[in-house]
Amino acid sequence: MLHVVSTFELKTDTKWLLSLLGHVDRHRVDPSIACMYGGGAMRKRFESLGIETADFASPGEIDLSAAARIYRYIRSGRFDVVHTHLLRADLYAGLAARLAGTRAIVSTVYAIGPYRRSRRRRLDGLLDQLTRLWPTHLVAVSEAVRADCGRRLRWPASKVSVIHTGIEPGEYGACEPARRRIRAEWGFDQTAPLIVTVARLSYEKGLPTLIQAAGELSDRHPSAMFAIVGEGPMRSELAAQIDSLGLSETVRLIGFRTDVPDVLAAADVFCLPSRMEGMPNVLLEASAARVPIVATRVGGVPELIADNVTGLLVPPGNADALAGAIGRLIEDPSLRDRLGQAARRQVEQEFSVSAVAEKYQALHESLAAGIA
Repeated sequence: MLHVVSTFELKTDTKWLLSLLGHVDRHRVDPSIACMYGGGAMRKRFESLGIETADFASPGEIDLSAAARIYRYIRSGRFDVVHTHLLRADLYAGLAARLAGTRAIVSTVYAIGPYRRSRRRRLDGLLDQLTRLWPTHLVAVSEAVRADCGRRLRWPASKVSVIHTGIEPGEYGACEPARRRIRAEWGFDQTAPLIVTVARLSYEKGLPTLIQAAGELSDRHPSAMFAIVGEGPMRSELAAQIDSLGLSETVRLIGFRTDVPDVLAAADVFCLPSRMEGMPNVLLEASAARVPIVATRVGGVPELIADNVTGLLVPPGNADALAGAIGRLIEDPSLRDRLGQAARRQVEQEFSVSAVAEKYQALHESLAAGIA
């Protein structure tokens, strides 16, 4: 089978596929992976697993010749399944696979409606309808995403499988040296309550609400610190909001990090204030690290977080509720421990990458056999 991604840069989808393909049974599935443009550091990591890679060298968003290159690659006839990930791969690789007569063409849908892409285009609706024409099956990363596929794209439920993403729980957990190192690097007191989020700095992540909540907490918990880890188009806007609220000593924009397990080891609370989510992998990471979570009740989040069981859920866009939930965790160590331990158990039981890989293998085999 062939997976097609946008780029081999270090991104959520490539990190996930590296974990997934590392767990497939090579006696059952022979995977290859290709990117649409740009190469990237992840290519060598896929190749280190003995996986064939290809780069279709299509830097422009509009490049019909890319479909021709992909068609020639697929037309070799050795692929029973082509599985595409994200818009450009969905559009061009999906079309090429359809023209090549590939039996099973799968597309993973990671997000919901207008939040599916970091940049909105006037043609988004048309692009969605075009990409709907190519696949024979969809994988939705949550029940919420499957419901959106039915409402927005009119896909029948029988043609949409829900397979949650997964992680390696053993890569996450308490690490006192990492906790001390990260806090020292960021200039935070070793004993101060530290609230962390890891997210792209874009509109769907709801980060202005988190900054507003930090301002509301500053009187009640003056020692609390906030670290926003990630990069994105809203960085200057968020920096201006932090300055305008006088929070430059309390809220830090950390930038992009590759050492997320160490970042989570430094946190006392993890917060994801998103306006919408499909299935946020970072909540699995925080859960595996036993960091108590405050998140918004949107999209697929309630499929991961049960309120007051494996985390605390609040309405989106409500800074008061967000501040209240964070404050509750700061004030109650036993609650932090209970939520963190329960979340870790859930990840081990339901969201380990080995269990998820088995679901993907079974789906791909049934599609290749014409059963699904």
